[in-house]
Amino acid sequence: MISIRHIGIYVKNIEHMTEFYKNVFQMVPVCEKQKDKNELLDELLKYKNTTIITTKLITPTGEITGQGDMIELVKVMSGPYQEVLSEPVYNIGVMHIAIGVEDIQKIMNLIIKNGGCQKTAIVTHINGNQFAFATDPEGNWIELIERH
Repeated sequence: MISIRHIGIYVKNIEHMTEFYKNVFQMVPVCEKQKDKNELLDELLKYKNTTIITTKLITPTGEITGQGDMIELVKVMSGPYQEVLSEPVYNIGVMHIAIGVEDIQKIMNLIIKNGGCQKTAIVTHINGNQFAFATDPEGNWIELIERH
């Protein structure tokens, strides 16, 4: 069986971003501010002794099913990519994460209230579903989808 476990998002301010995803999407921590240093990180970042801090957050649905529906916030604490993560693994191929919501206007208001930014109007598709794009406080793109 194949499943998507989580989406990794590299962040500058892990505390602020954690609070954003908790407040806006009711995500709960699986682990918070876990310090990690290992050979895989060194190989990935092409730097020795890289240290990261990670927080994994899961949606209420993921909590019920026990799998997937997670984001992993990653803060690089030591290494060459502390401020600008320019390796292709971080910025090529991922444009946004899509999150299903029950009330798209309510969530958009929460995004704005918590430091994010609305990027498009809420659009209703011919099938009645509603869509909109926003960014979190650090500029990561989020697609909101309200299905009808």
